[in-house]
Amino acid sequence: MDTRSNGPLGILAILPFLVKGALSLAVLRAMRERGLDVSVAFHTHSSHYTPDPAEDFAAAGRLIDLSDHQGPSGIEALDDIIRERRIGLVLQIGSPWAYRQLPYLKERHPGLRILDTLYNKISHTQNHFLYEACFDGVIVESEDMRRYVLDCTAKPDPGVRLIESGVDLIHFTPSPPTPRPPGGLVVGYVGRMSPEKNPLGFVELAEALHARQPALSFLMFGEGNMAEEVRARIATSPASGVIRYEGFVNDSSTALAQLDVLIVPSKFDGRPNVVMEANACGVPVIGAPVGGIPELIEPGRNGYVFAPGEYDSIAAVLAGWASDPAAYARARTICRAVAEARFDRHRAFDTYEAVFREFLALARTTPYAAAVD
Repeated sequence: MDTRSNGPLGILAILPFLVKGALSLAVLRAMRERGLDVSVAFHTHSSHYTPDPAEDFAAAGRLIDLSDHQGPSGIEALDDIIRERRIGLVLQIGSPWAYRQLPYLKERHPGLRILDTLYNKISHTQNHFLYEACFDGVIVESEDMRRYVLDCTAKPDPGVRLIESGVDLIHFTPSPPTPRPPGGLVVGYVGRMSPEKNPLGFVELAEALHARQPALSFLMFGEGNMAEEVRARIATSPASGVIRYEGFVNDSSTALAQLDVLIVPSKFDGRPNVVMEANACGVPVIGAPVGGIPELIEPGRNGYVFAPGEYDSIAAVLAGWASDPAAYARARTICRAVAEARFDRHRAFDTYEAVFREFLALARTTPYAAAVD
């Protein structure tokens, strides 16, 4: 028996694909900088999102392409990785493929610790509950998701760890305000072009606002499987002259610097980074009352919580800011203050590190059925 008492244990993070700007990769990079041995495995290549080549992980020999192991060879490949790299903790981060491998991994390595990460109530969350017997814990980012997991679990203690994410307050910082024509504000959408994010809802909102306040203009940034549908919808919109779809942006701070107000019209969501990024840039946010969004917004300070169909309420807020530049300037200042008080990602990284080290320590104390040396 190997109790793994000698030498450090590693972490294996399994993702479906690598997306540029993903929070998960930012966390994993921070953990490497803090001295943890982190390997990243992926098994597909997305055709809808700009990939992150993860050259830093590759250069360190810590990037693993599992795309040739979609069938029965998957468990053997993971078993080899766990043995050869002395893995004590597996992080399952949104990979449908990985869920199916976990029962076999747990059977072969009973002391291996496995954590799931759940950002919202859709996507792979159903798989979590199908396979939750395999998990030693689950990481969530919002109180809304913590309650959801506790309400749905079949386990007496699912090991929920709430880690409120944050953003880089040095990178995301206010830009000088851009002069606007009287009554004019630039209202924007920054996010995935996917059903849960509701980009078409933003277009509908833009149409309604344009009819009420013709001086407003609208910008959309992002990519995803709904991109062409969104482009087509804008092209036929009665407000097409004031709505521009800019597509993918390499850095969301570039997009936010062009906006006066961010709209987050999600149908489902977790704790969207873009709300915190916008506030850090001094941009107030009007967000939908779903998921963890209301936990981020202090109404009347760093934004407001309205459903995207509450046209009159949203129009009233925008009209107030557009007609009173001093009030809007105060809102920008408050947004930055809220971000500094609540959204510093270094606090989140501290908590991630503590959680990962906690489970690595547990792995070290449990005898393993298979030797790794």
